[in-house]
Amino acid sequence: MERFDNHTFVICAYKESKYLEECIKSVINQNVKSNILISTSTPNTYIENLANKYNLPLAINTGKSGIGEDWNFGVSQAKTSYVTVAHQDDIYNPEYLEEIVK
Repeated sequence: MERFDNHTFVICAYKESKYLEECIKSVINQNVKSNILISTSTPNTYIENLANKYNLPLAINTGKSGIGEDWNFGVSQAKTSYVTVAHQDDIYNPEYLEEIVK
């Protein structure tokens, strides 16, 4: 399987979104693999359990929060040149990363 190590999906999670797991699955199931992390300013057992279930790092914003601050925090946690900010209710087609890498 092809891998693009210079990209990270940053999944921004807020409270207990019923769509979060589907978002996680959609980025895990990309045709081209990359880094994935979950970022939140509202840590809770639900988010922590999903991070553990899929073995994903969880970054917790303990500073100023709000959608802009949370997304900027999430991007700052990525160690790659390219980042896709994935909102918790976004679903990505399996070809998404493959196409943007081109």
